Amino acid sequence: MRSSPKGPTILVMAGEASGDYHLARLIKELKSSLPDLQVSGIGGDRLKALGVHLFHHYKEINTIGFSGGLSKLKRVLSAYRTMKNELLTSGYDLFIPVDFPDVNLRLCKFAKQSGTKVCYYISPQVWAWRKGRIYKIRDRVDTMMTIFPFEEKLYRDLGVDAHFVGHTMVNDSPPKVDRVETRTELGLGLDTWIVTLAPGSRSSEIERTLPLMLAAAKRHQLKYPDTRYVLPVAGQHLTGMINRILESADVDVMISQLEASRIMAASDSGLICSGTATLQAALAGLPHAVVYLMDDFSWFLATRILKPLLMDPDIHVAIANVLSIKMEHEGIRGPISLVLDSGHKISCDECGRPLFVPELLQRHANAATMAHWLDKLRSNADLCKIMKTGFEQIREYLVQPDATKKASEIVLKAIKYQ
Repeated sequence: MRSSPKGPTILVMAGEASGDYHLARLIKELKSSLPDLQVSGIGGDRLKALGVHLFHHYKEINTIGFSGGLSKLKRVLSAYRTMKNELLTSGYDLFIPVDFPDVNLRLCKFAKQSGTKVCYYISPQVWAWRKGRIYKIRDRVDTMMTIFPFEEKLYRDLGVDAHFVGHTMVNDSPPKVDRVETRTELGLGLDTWIVTLAPGSRSSEIERTLPLMLAAAKRHQLKYPDTRYVLPVAGQHLTGMINRILESADVDVMISQLEASRIMAASDSGLICSGTATLQAALAGLPHAVVYLMDDFSWFLATRILKPLLMDPDIHVAIANVLSIKMEHEGIRGPISLVLDSGHKISCDECGRPLFVPELLQRHANAATMAHWLDKLRSNADLCKIMKTGFEQIREYLVQPDATKKASEIVLKAIKYQ
């Protein structure tokens, strides 16, 4: 073993808020078994709070879309070179990359060259697009830890050592939340209709999405003036930008530091930017619409070039829809069947197939369409009830008892057998 005198050493790469969230739970569990564990790498505030030495904060390199990426190119390259050098020269016992495949799969190549074992946490979405990446994973990754049940079989069928370790969020989002307690902390009454606005965790997402959500909220307010809007902040570094956008909006929005999952569970409906927050909303049982908006060039490139060549034609941006479709493919009469059987219709604006959660994509991600869904969720109690039942089915589908413990056992085994 090449452990330091102080204990085993792990290099981590969490390039997004969601990666920081998932990995922090794993590192916390690992440190309970290995108090002398030394962890370094790229991550966020949650990892830093656990004593992880950060070479870069993920916010320095995190971006979305092609135009956004150009503005951060220097920092991305600097972070990449730092991680490459660490893998090739510092002799870590283990490398744990988290999702973020465009960077992490390249880093896995250097880990392989240096003889560093790789436990990849949270599979790249090879089932959604660029399926050929699975062969790179097979060559460069020792163990894949998946958070969706259908992924384990996908990998194992191609010879990858894969384990479904459960989704951290399932355990962190209890099925029942004390709405009275949360609403009291927010200073809102039980009879108040609360809408969660979740515009994303990236600066570029918020800049594009939040003004439209606020315009939708203003429209909705004209019809339902008693509505209150709450915006959970994804990170302290985003507060200044959010406040600047709110200052120019003619609608009252409460910014809250409470956990997003608690706010969602205490709310009645929501507008949620695509990403991990969509699963948070599903596990919180929050009837919502998902918003997905990119810059025009990135959208054109993704839909006209990348999707026909590299993407699954049935891919969708709401995780609840992805899981609902997988359940139907596995013969489970899940959330989509619930919606259809009840006589409601939620269709994809791009491909027309039935969905469970409405997806407002690009040109459909406008204030009028968002306001339409806020109105529909406010006025249609039957639809909201059906959505809540479907969310319970999704939770059951994702349950893996002691998920974080199982992931930590896999990592501990990898360190032990260096």
